[in-house]
Amino acid sequence: MLLHVTHVHTPETCPSDSPEKIKATFGQMLSTADELDVTIHSMYSINIAHTMYMVVESDSAESISRMMDPTLKIAHAEITPIVDAHEVMSRLMDNPVN
Repeated sequence: MLLHVTHVHTPETCPSDSPEKIKATFGQMLSTADELDVTIHSMYSINIAHTMYMVVESDSAESISRMMDPTLKIAHAEITPIVDAHEVMSRLMDNPVN
């Protein structure tokens, strides 16, 4: 399943001022994703808003939650199921619903 993750932290909890904090949060999140077979398709951030957006894929919602654990000490995250709109539109154009 594909999921959209929005991670938001505050300027006070931002880990960017310390390589150790980055390793303990996002670095650990990336390592955990690999261990849990979570595929991170994309990661984008808006630094001034202290917000990160990710599209991830996993067969397990629990894996996504576990992947996010290291970052939840500094922030909150919203995890939303999504679909590949290109695939859906292509399928519907090939097989229109009456």
